[in-house]
Amino acid sequence: MPESQTPSPVIVIFGDDEFTIKERGQQVFSQWQAQFGSNDAEIIDAAAGTVGEAEEALDQLEGALLTLPFFGGVKLIWFKNCSFLGEDRTAGSKDVTNKLTRLAEMLKNFDFKGIRLLITSGKFSATRTFYKVMAKIAEMEKHETISNKDRDWESKMEAWLIETARQNGKTLDPNACQTMVLFVGANLRQMNSELEKLIIYTGERTRITEQDVLALVTRGKQSKSFALTDAIGNRDLPRAIRQLDNDLTELKADRSMSEVGILYGIISKVRTMLLLHEMIEHGYVSGGKVNIPDGILPNDKKFNPALMHPFMVKQNITHAKKYTSAELVHAMETLLECNRKLVFSGGDPALALQQAVIDIIRRS
Repeated sequence: MPESQTPSPVIVIFGDDEFTIKERGQQVFSQWQAQFGSNDAEIIDAAAGTVGEAEEALDQLEGALLTLPFFGGVKLIWFKNCSFLGEDRTAGSKDVTNKLTRLAEMLKNFDFKGIRLLITSGKFSATRTFYKVMAKIAEMEKHETISNKDRDWESKMEAWLIETARQNGKTLDPNACQTMVLFVGANLRQMNSELEKLIIYTGERTRITEQDVLALVTRGKQSKSFALTDAIGNRDLPRAIRQLDNDLTELKADRSMSEVGILYGIISKVRTMLLLHEMIEHGYVSGGKVNIPDGILPNDKKFNPALMHPFMVKQNITHAKKYTSAELVHAMETLLECNRKLVFSGGDPALALQQAVIDIIRRS
Protein backbone atom coordinates (compact mmCIF):
# COMPACT_ATOMS: atom_id res chain seq x y z
CA MET A 1 0.00 0.00 0.00
CA PRO A 2 1.38 3.45 -0.88
CA GLU A 3 2.53 5.49 2.10
CA SER A 4 0.18 8.33 1.15
CA GLN A 5 -2.84 6.04 1.43
CA THR A 6 -4.46 5.72 4.87
CA PRO A 7 -4.07 2.15 6.21
CA SER A 8 -7.35 0.27 6.50
CA PRO A 9 -8.65 -0.30 10.05
CA VAL A 10 -9.61 -3.81 8.94
CA ILE A 11 -7.10 -6.46 7.87
CA VAL A 12 -8.04 -9.94 6.67
CA ILE A 13 -5.25 -12.53 6.44
CA PHE A 14 -6.31 -15.83 4.87
CA GLY A 15 -5.19 -18.74 2.71
CA ASP A 16 -3.95 -22.29 2.95
CA ASP A 17 -0.54 -21.63 4.51
CA GLU A 18 -1.30 -21.96 8.21
CA PHE A 19 2.22 -21.11 9.33
CA THR A 20 2.60 -17.76 7.53
CA ILE A 21 -0.97 -16.75 8.40
CA LYS A 22 -0.29 -17.23 12.12
CA GLU A 23 3.07 -15.47 11.91
CA ARG A 24 1.66 -12.51 9.98
CA GLY A 25 -1.40 -12.27 12.24
CA GLN A 26 0.74 -12.12 15.35
CA GLN A 27 2.99 -9.54 13.73
CA VAL A 28 0.08 -7.23 12.83
CA PHE A 29 -1.59 -7.50 16.24
CA SER A 30 1.71 -6.89 18.05
CA GLN A 31 2.30 -3.79 15.92
CA TRP A 32 -1.16 -2.51 16.80
CA GLN A 33 -0.55 -3.12 20.50
CA ALA A 34 2.77 -1.26 20.33
CA GLN A 35 1.06 1.65 18.56
CA PHE A 36 -2.24 1.88 20.45
CA GLY A 37 -1.59 -0.01 23.70
CA SER A 38 -3.03 -3.33 24.80
CA ASN A 39 -5.56 -2.23 27.45
CA ASP A 40 -8.45 -2.55 24.98
CA ALA A 41 -7.24 -5.62 23.09
CA GLU A 42 -9.64 -8.54 22.64
CA ILE A 43 -8.84 -11.90 21.02
CA ILE A 44 -11.78 -14.06 19.94
CA ASP A 45 -11.09 -17.73 19.21
CA ALA A 46 -12.95 -18.43 15.96
CA ALA A 47 -11.76 -22.00 15.44
CA ALA A 48 -15.17 -23.70 15.44
CA GLY A 49 -15.85 -27.40 15.17
CA THR A 50 -19.63 -27.09 15.21
CA VAL A 51 -22.32 -24.72 13.95
CA GLY A 52 -23.03 -23.68 17.52
CA GLU A 53 -19.39 -22.72 18.16
CA ALA A 54 -19.30 -20.70 14.92
CA GLU A 55 -22.46 -18.81 15.89
CA GLU A 56 -21.06 -18.10 19.35
CA ALA A 57 -17.83 -16.70 17.86
CA LEU A 58 -19.79 -14.44 15.50
CA ASP A 59 -21.93 -13.19 18.39
CA GLN A 60 -18.75 -12.34 20.32
CA LEU A 61 -17.36 -10.46 17.32
CA GLU A 62 -20.55 -8.46 16.85
CA GLY A 63 -20.62 -7.62 20.57
CA ALA A 64 -16.97 -6.54 20.54
CA LEU A 65 -17.55 -4.24 17.56
CA LEU A 66 -20.52 -2.57 19.26
CA THR A 67 -18.75 -2.07 22.62
CA LEU A 68 -16.88 1.19 23.08
CA PRO A 69 -13.23 1.08 24.17
CA PHE A 70 -13.20 0.88 27.98
CA PHE A 71 -10.22 3.23 28.34
CA GLY A 72 -11.34 5.61 25.60
CA GLY A 73 -8.47 4.80 23.22
CA VAL A 74 -8.43 2.38 20.28
CA LYS A 75 -10.06 -1.02 20.64
CA LEU A 76 -8.16 -3.88 19.03
CA ILE A 77 -10.09 -7.01 17.98
CA TRP A 78 -8.50 -10.18 16.64
CA PHE A 79 -10.97 -12.70 15.20
CA LYS A 80 -8.41 -15.48 15.31
CA ASN A 81 -8.11 -18.78 13.41
CA CYS A 82 -11.57 -18.52 11.82
CA SER A 83 -12.49 -21.90 10.36
CA PHE A 84 -15.89 -21.26 8.76
CA LEU A 85 -15.31 -18.84 5.89
CA GLY A 86 -14.63 -21.54 3.32
CA GLU A 87 -16.99 -24.17 1.93
CA ASP A 88 -16.94 -26.91 4.54
CA ARG A 89 -19.97 -28.31 6.34
CA THR A 90 -19.99 -25.76 9.16
CA ALA A 91 -19.45 -22.83 6.79
CA GLY A 92 -22.25 -24.05 4.54
CA SER A 93 -24.87 -24.30 7.28
CA LYS A 94 -27.87 -22.01 6.92
CA ASP A 95 -27.48 -20.50 10.40
CA VAL A 96 -23.81 -19.60 9.93
CA THR A 97 -24.47 -18.22 6.44
CA ASN A 98 -27.28 -16.03 7.73
CA LYS A 99 -25.15 -14.67 10.58
CA LEU A 100 -22.25 -13.90 8.23
CA THR A 101 -24.61 -12.11 5.83
CA ARG A 102 -26.04 -10.04 8.67
CA LEU A 103 -22.54 -9.18 9.88
CA ALA A 104 -21.55 -8.17 6.34
CA GLU A 105 -24.51 -5.80 6.13
CA MET A 106 -23.52 -4.24 9.44
CA LEU A 107 -19.89 -3.77 8.37
CA LYS A 108 -20.76 -2.12 5.03
CA ASN A 109 -21.38 1.26 6.67
CA PHE A 110 -19.72 0.62 10.03
CA ASP A 111 -17.76 3.48 11.60
CA PHE A 112 -14.40 1.99 12.52
CA LYS A 113 -13.24 5.15 14.30
CA GLY A 114 -11.49 3.94 17.44
CA ILE A 115 -11.54 0.28 16.32
CA ARG A 116 -9.06 -1.99 14.56
CA LEU A 117 -10.27 -5.39 13.36
CA LEU A 118 -7.98 -8.26 12.38
CA ILE A 119 -9.38 -11.49 10.93
CA THR A 120 -7.15 -14.52 10.34
CA SER A 121 -8.67 -17.47 8.54
CA GLY A 122 -8.00 -20.54 6.49
CA LYS A 123 -9.77 -20.82 3.15
CA PHE A 124 -12.07 -17.89 2.41
CA SER A 125 -14.68 -18.48 -0.30
CA ALA A 126 -14.80 -15.57 -2.75
CA THR A 127 -18.43 -16.38 -3.58
CA ARG A 128 -19.66 -15.43 -0.10
CA THR A 129 -21.32 -12.09 0.56
CA PHE A 130 -19.03 -11.64 3.56
CA TYR A 131 -15.93 -11.97 1.33
CA LYS A 132 -17.24 -9.42 -1.17
CA VAL A 133 -17.86 -6.88 1.60
CA MET A 134 -14.43 -7.51 3.17
CA ALA A 135 -12.77 -7.07 -0.22
CA LYS A 136 -14.24 -3.54 -0.36
CA ILE A 137 -13.53 -2.35 3.18
CA ALA A 138 -10.51 -4.37 4.29
CA GLU A 139 -6.86 -4.85 3.44
CA MET A 140 -6.82 -8.44 2.13
CA GLU A 141 -3.70 -10.62 2.40
CA LYS A 142 -3.74 -14.08 0.84
CA HIS A 143 -1.03 -16.53 1.91
CA GLU A 144 -0.69 -19.62 -0.25
CA THR A 145 1.44 -22.65 0.49
CA ILE A 146 4.69 -22.81 -1.46
CA SER A 147 5.19 -26.29 -2.89
CA ASN A 148 8.14 -27.71 -4.80
CA LYS A 149 5.55 -28.80 -7.36
CA ASP A 150 5.01 -25.14 -8.26
CA ARG A 151 6.82 -24.09 -11.42
CA ASP A 152 8.39 -21.02 -9.80
CA TRP A 153 8.61 -22.15 -6.17
CA GLU A 154 12.30 -21.17 -5.92
CA SER A 155 11.60 -17.53 -6.79
CA LYS A 156 8.66 -17.46 -4.34
CA MET A 157 10.86 -18.80 -1.56
CA GLU A 158 13.61 -16.31 -2.37
CA ALA A 159 11.12 -13.43 -2.32
CA TRP A 160 9.78 -14.59 1.05
CA LEU A 161 13.32 -14.91 2.44
CA ILE A 162 14.40 -11.45 1.27
CA GLU A 163 11.29 -9.76 2.67
CA THR A 164 11.40 -11.60 6.02
CA ALA A 165 15.09 -10.81 6.43
CA ARG A 166 14.40 -7.16 5.60
CA GLN A 167 11.71 -7.00 8.28
CA ASN A 168 14.35 -8.16 10.75
CA GLY A 169 16.91 -5.58 9.63
CA LYS A 170 18.98 -8.00 7.54
CA THR A 171 19.95 -8.31 3.90
CA LEU A 172 20.82 -11.58 2.18
CA ASP A 173 23.59 -11.88 -0.38
CA PRO A 174 22.11 -13.37 -3.60
CA ASN A 175 24.23 -16.53 -3.27
CA ALA A 176 23.24 -16.86 0.40
CA CYS A 177 19.57 -16.65 -0.53
CA GLN A 178 19.89 -19.20 -3.34
CA THR A 179 21.87 -21.61 -1.19
CA MET A 180 19.27 -21.46 1.59
CA VAL A 181 16.56 -22.37 -0.92
CA LEU A 182 18.73 -25.22 -2.19
CA PHE A 183 19.38 -26.57 1.32
CA VAL A 184 15.90 -26.17 2.83
CA GLY A 185 13.54 -26.51 -0.14
CA ALA A 186 9.88 -25.42 -0.15
CA ASN A 187 9.34 -25.62 3.60
CA LEU A 188 8.40 -22.23 5.06
CA ARG A 189 8.36 -23.40 8.67
CA GLN A 190 11.87 -24.86 8.42
CA MET A 191 13.06 -21.86 6.39
CA ASN A 192 11.83 -19.49 9.09
CA SER A 193 13.65 -21.51 11.75
CA GLU A 194 16.91 -21.45 9.76
CA LEU A 195 16.59 -17.71 9.12
CA GLU A 196 16.06 -17.05 12.84
CA LYS A 197 19.29 -18.95 13.55
CA LEU A 198 21.15 -16.80 11.02
CA ILE A 199 19.71 -13.57 12.46
CA ILE A 200 20.93 -14.49 15.94
CA TYR A 201 24.27 -15.78 14.61
CA THR A 202 25.09 -12.60 12.67
CA GLY A 203 24.24 -10.34 15.64
CA GLU A 204 24.68 -6.66 14.83
CA ARG A 205 26.01 -7.43 11.36
CA THR A 206 23.26 -6.59 8.87
CA ARG A 207 24.42 -8.69 5.90
CA ILE A 208 24.02 -12.48 5.79
CA THR A 209 26.59 -14.15 3.53
CA GLU A 210 26.81 -17.51 1.81
CA GLN A 211 29.53 -18.51 4.27
CA ASP A 212 27.08 -17.91 7.12
CA VAL A 213 24.58 -20.20 5.40
CA LEU A 214 27.16 -22.94 4.76
CA ALA A 215 28.30 -22.77 8.38
CA LEU A 216 24.90 -22.79 10.06
CA VAL A 217 21.94 -23.92 7.94
CA THR A 218 20.78 -27.50 8.34
CA ARG A 219 20.45 -29.33 5.07
CA GLY A 220 16.94 -30.70 4.64
CA LYS A 221 15.66 -33.71 2.74
CA GLN A 222 16.05 -31.96 -0.61
CA SER A 223 19.71 -31.21 0.09
CA LYS A 224 20.36 -34.68 1.48
CA SER A 225 19.22 -36.11 -1.84
CA PHE A 226 22.42 -34.62 -3.33
CA ALA A 227 24.66 -36.49 -0.88
CA LEU A 228 25.10 -39.55 -3.10
CA THR A 229 25.84 -37.58 -6.26
CA ASP A 230 28.18 -35.30 -4.30
CA ALA A 231 30.19 -38.35 -3.18
CA ILE A 232 30.28 -39.61 -6.79
CA GLY A 233 31.51 -36.19 -7.96
CA ASN A 234 34.27 -36.27 -5.37
CA ARG A 235 35.21 -39.87 -6.34
CA ASP A 236 34.74 -40.83 -2.70
CA LEU A 237 33.80 -44.51 -3.06
CA PRO A 238 33.33 -45.41 0.66
CA ARG A 239 31.01 -42.42 1.22
CA ALA A 240 29.13 -43.08 -2.03
CA ILE A 241 28.43 -46.73 -1.13
CA ARG A 242 27.44 -45.73 2.41
CA GLN A 243 25.04 -43.05 1.13
CA LEU A 244 23.61 -45.40 -1.50
CA ASP A 245 22.88 -47.94 1.25
CA ASN A 246 21.15 -45.18 3.27
CA ASP A 247 19.05 -44.17 0.26
CA LEU A 248 18.09 -47.79 -0.46
CA THR A 249 17.08 -48.27 3.18
CA GLU A 250 14.96 -45.12 3.04
CA LEU A 251 13.06 -46.57 0.07
CA LYS A 252 11.25 -48.93 2.42
CA ALA A 253 9.73 -46.04 4.39
CA ASP A 254 9.25 -43.48 1.61
CA ARG A 255 7.06 -44.60 -1.29
CA SER A 256 7.91 -41.48 -3.27
CA MET A 257 11.44 -42.83 -3.74
CA SER A 258 12.52 -45.64 -6.08
CA GLU A 259 15.67 -47.29 -7.39
CA VAL A 260 14.97 -45.73 -10.79
CA GLY A 261 14.69 -42.31 -9.12
CA ILE A 262 18.13 -42.80 -7.53
CA LEU A 263 19.54 -43.82 -10.91
CA TYR A 264 18.09 -40.76 -12.67
CA GLY A 265 19.65 -38.53 -10.02
CA ILE A 266 23.07 -40.03 -10.82
CA ILE A 267 22.43 -39.70 -14.57
CA SER A 268 21.63 -36.00 -14.14
CA LYS A 269 24.83 -35.50 -12.14
CA VAL A 270 27.10 -37.26 -14.65
CA ARG A 271 25.45 -35.51 -17.61
CA THR A 272 26.05 -32.11 -15.96
CA MET A 273 29.70 -32.98 -15.24
CA LEU A 274 30.19 -34.08 -18.84
CA LEU A 275 28.68 -30.83 -20.17
CA LEU A 276 30.85 -28.74 -17.86
CA HIS A 277 33.95 -30.75 -18.73
CA GLU A 278 33.43 -29.91 -22.41
CA MET A 279 32.74 -26.25 -21.57
CA ILE A 280 35.96 -26.04 -19.56
CA GLU A 281 37.93 -27.40 -22.50
CA HIS A 282 36.30 -24.88 -24.87
CA GLY A 283 36.93 -21.94 -22.56
CA TYR A 284 33.33 -21.30 -21.54
CA VAL A 285 34.10 -21.59 -17.80
CA SER A 286 36.12 -19.12 -15.76
CA GLY A 287 36.21 -18.21 -12.11
CA GLY A 288 33.69 -20.88 -11.19
CA LYS A 289 31.10 -19.40 -13.57
CA VAL A 290 29.69 -20.51 -16.91
CA ASN A 291 29.87 -17.93 -19.71
CA ILE A 292 28.27 -19.48 -22.75
CA PRO A 293 26.74 -17.63 -25.75
CA ASP A 294 22.97 -17.78 -26.11
CA GLY A 295 21.51 -20.41 -28.37
CA ILE A 296 24.19 -23.08 -27.92
CA LEU A 297 22.30 -25.03 -25.23
CA PRO A 298 18.53 -25.39 -24.55
CA ASN A 299 16.79 -22.85 -22.33
CA ASP A 300 16.25 -25.51 -19.65
CA LYS A 301 18.26 -25.70 -16.45
CA LYS A 302 18.23 -29.51 -16.64
CA PHE A 303 20.42 -29.32 -19.73
CA ASN A 304 22.04 -25.90 -19.41
CA PRO A 305 24.52 -25.39 -16.53
CA ALA A 306 24.39 -21.62 -17.09
CA LEU A 307 20.81 -21.68 -15.75
CA MET A 308 21.53 -23.91 -12.76
CA HIS A 309 21.94 -22.87 -9.14
CA PRO A 310 25.33 -21.07 -8.73
CA PHE A 311 26.27 -23.21 -5.70
CA MET A 312 25.62 -26.40 -7.66
CA VAL A 313 27.48 -25.09 -10.71
CA LYS A 314 30.60 -24.35 -8.63
CA GLN A 315 30.45 -27.83 -7.10
CA ASN A 316 29.96 -29.51 -10.46
CA ILE A 317 32.86 -27.62 -12.02
CA THR A 318 35.12 -28.89 -9.24
CA HIS A 319 33.77 -32.43 -9.66
CA ALA A 320 34.06 -32.38 -13.47
CA LYS A 321 37.77 -31.70 -13.14
CA LYS A 322 38.22 -34.95 -11.18
CA TYR A 323 37.22 -36.99 -14.24
CA THR A 324 38.47 -37.23 -17.80
CA SER A 325 36.09 -36.78 -20.70
CA ALA A 326 36.46 -40.47 -21.58
CA GLU A 327 35.62 -41.49 -17.99
CA LEU A 328 32.42 -39.43 -18.04
CA VAL A 329 31.36 -40.88 -21.41
CA HIS A 330 32.02 -44.36 -20.00
CA ALA A 331 29.98 -43.44 -16.90
CA MET A 332 26.96 -42.55 -19.09
CA GLU A 333 27.31 -45.93 -20.85
CA THR A 334 27.45 -47.65 -17.45
CA LEU A 335 24.29 -45.86 -16.33
CA LEU A 336 22.49 -46.82 -19.56
CA GLU A 337 23.32 -50.47 -18.87
CA CYS A 338 22.16 -50.07 -15.25
CA ASN A 339 18.87 -48.61 -16.50
CA ARG A 340 18.35 -51.70 -18.69
CA LYS A 341 18.92 -53.94 -15.67
CA LEU A 342 16.46 -52.01 -13.50
CA VAL A 343 13.72 -51.84 -16.13
CA PHE A 344 14.02 -55.15 -18.00
CA SER A 345 15.97 -57.52 -15.74
CA GLY A 346 14.63 -59.42 -12.77
CA GLY A 347 17.92 -59.05 -10.89
CA ASP A 348 18.66 -57.21 -7.64
CA PRO A 349 18.28 -53.45 -8.31
CA ALA A 350 20.42 -52.58 -5.27
CA LEU A 351 23.28 -54.68 -6.60
CA ALA A 352 22.95 -53.11 -10.07
CA LEU A 353 23.20 -49.61 -8.58
CA GLN A 354 26.19 -50.54 -6.40
CA GLN A 355 28.04 -52.00 -9.39
CA ALA A 356 27.31 -48.85 -11.45
CA VAL A 357 28.57 -46.52 -8.70
CA ILE A 358 31.77 -48.55 -8.26
CA ASP A 359 32.37 -48.65 -12.02
CA ILE A 360 31.92 -44.87 -12.34
CA ILE A 361 34.19 -43.86 -9.44
CA ARG A 362 37.10 -46.25 -9.93
CA ARG A 363 39.86 -44.85 -12.10
CA SER A 364 40.39 -46.38 -15.52
